[in-house]
Amino acid sequence: MDHATRTIETYDQIATDYHVIATPEHRAWLEDSMREFYSRLPGKSVLVAGCGEGRDSRYLQTLGTHATSFDLSEGMLSLARASDPVGKYLHLDLRHTQKIEQTFDGIWACACLYHLTKPEFRICLQDFHRRLNPGGVLFLNLKLGAGEHFIEIPRDGYPGGAAAKEKLSGSRFYAFYTRNELSEYFVNYSVEMERRDLLKEGDGAMEFWLRKCLKGTS
Repeated sequence: MDHATRTIETYDQIATDYHVIATPEHRAWLEDSMREFYSRLPGKSVLVAGCGEGRDSRYLQTLGTHATSFDLSEGMLSLARASDPVGKYLHLDLRHTQKIEQTFDGIWACACLYHLTKPEFRICLQDFHRRLNPGGVLFLNLKLGAGEHFIEIPRDGYPGGAAAKEKLSGSRFYAFYTRNELSEYFVNYSVEMERRDLLKEGDGAMEFWLRKCLKGTS
C-alpha cells in the first residue's frame, strides 16, 4: 500500500468526524486567508484542491468565486456534495491534476500538499502552473520541519485539541519543509505574501500566496 492510499483510507474513516478541526479560531484564521486570496485574484474562477468536506469551497463561493473542487477521499466528497448539491466536486488525485483541462484564476490548496512526497510536490506545482491563467494566484500551506513520515495521532497544537486526538487518529503521510528549501520549489512563481500559520503543532506551518510568473513551466 503506497503512502497516498494509506492516507486516503484514513480520511475516509475519519470523514464524518473531521468537522472537529473547524474551531472558531481556526475557521476565522482560514477565512481571513481566503479573503486575502480572493483579493489577489485576476478573475473569479477557482480550483479548490484537496477540498475535503467542502467547507472552504463553500466559503470561497460566498466571496463571489466560481469554484471547481476535488478530493481523492470519497468519504470527504460525499459530505461536500451533501452540503453543496449544486457545487462541482470531482474525484481526483493531486498527482493527476493534468487531467483537468480548464484553467483558473486561482488555486486554493489548503491542508493537502504536505501529503505528497517532495518529488510529487514539485510535479504538482508544475501542473498547477499550467492550470493557472496569466497572473493567477496559488495559495498553499506547508508544515515546517524536516523529513517525511507517517503520523498516527494528531499532535499537540492540532486544531480540535483532545477531540481531534480521540476521533481523527489514523495513519497519514506528511512531508516537512524548511523555509529556505522552498525557494527552489517556487521557481515558477513569485511569492507575494507569506506568514506563519496559526497551526501550533510541531514546528508549525507557513502559508504562501504565490503569483504565476509569465515565464516558466507551461
